[in-house]
Amino acid sequence: MLLSGVLVAVGAAAANAFGSVLQRSASRHHDPAAGRRRAVLDLLRRPAWTAGIAGHVVGFALQAAALTLAPISMVQPIVITELPFTLVLSAVVLHTPMGRRAWAAIAAMALGLGLLLFCLVPSGGDPATTSGVAWLVGSAAVVVVLAVLTILGRGGRGRRRALWFGLGAGVTYGYNAALLAGLAPAYSHGLLGVLTTWQTYGVLVGGTVSFVFLQQALQSGDLLWAQPGITLANPLVALIWGFAVFGERVPLDAWALGGLAGAAGIAAGTVVLSRIESVAVEIDVRPPPAPA
Repeated sequence: MLLSGVLVAVGAAAANAFGSVLQRSASRHHDPAAGRRRAVLDLLRRPAWTAGIAGHVVGFALQAAALTLAPISMVQPIVITELPFTLVLSAVVLHTPMGRRAWAAIAAMALGLGLLLFCLVPSGGDPATTSGVAWLVGSAAVVVVLAVLTILGRGGRGRRRALWFGLGAGVTYGYNAALLAGLAPAYSHGLLGVLTTWQTYGVLVGGTVSFVFLQQALQSGDLLWAQPGITLANPLVALIWGFAVFGERVPLDAWALGGLAGAAGIAAGTVVLSRIESVAVEIDVRPPPAPA
C-alpha cells in the first residue's frame, strides 16, 4: 500500500506540473497592460488554460487518494517534485532553456528524495484516531503562524513581502494536506460521510486562504524569494503534523541521519530550481515585442 501511495503522489505532482505548464502556455503572450476582467475572460476562452485547471483538479484528487494509501510524512515530500516536473515540461512544451545547473538541482532533489524515502519509513499514526483536542491545538498553531506571517508580509516590501507571503502559502498547503489526511476515513461512508466531516469545510477555507497568500506573494513582484517558501514550507508543515499530531514515528538511529541528508538534498535542489523556475516564468509571461 505504501508503494501505491508513492506512485499516486508522483502522479499528483506530474498532474499539477502539467496543469501549470498548460496555464503558462496560455498566458505567456498575455499583455500585462490589459484590464484584469478582460484578461480573465481572454484566458477562459483558451483551451490550454481550462485544460490546465483540469490538470490541477486531477492533481488535487490524486493527492487526496495518496493520503489514504500512505502517511502524510511520506506523501508531501513527494508532491514537491512538481517543481522539477514543471521545469522539464516547460523545456519540452515551451522551449525554455535548461542548463547544467537545472539538471544538477533535479538530480540532487531526486537523490535526496530517494534517500529520504529509503531511510525514513514512518510507522504508526492515524488521523482517524487523532483526538479533537490535538486537531484544535494544531489548527490554532497554524492560525497563529499565519497571522504572524500576514503581519510581517503586510509590513514588508519587495523581497521580504514575497518571502513572508510565500511562506504563508506553503504553510497553508501543508495544513490542507493534513486536513485531507483527516478527511480520508470519511470516503468509505460515501458522499454523506464527506459532507458531514468538518475537515471538508476546513479544506475549502484553507484552499481560499492559500490562494490569497499565493496571490499576495506573486503580486510582490519577486518570485525568486517567494517560491522557496511556497515549496519548502509545505512538506515541513506536513511532517510536523504527521509526527506531532497524528503520532507517526521513525526510529532515531543512523537511518534518521540518512533521512536528514536526503531532506537537505531536497531543500538545496528546491532553492536552486525555484530560482531557475522563477526566471523562466518571467521570460514566458513577457509579452512579445511590438512589430516594427
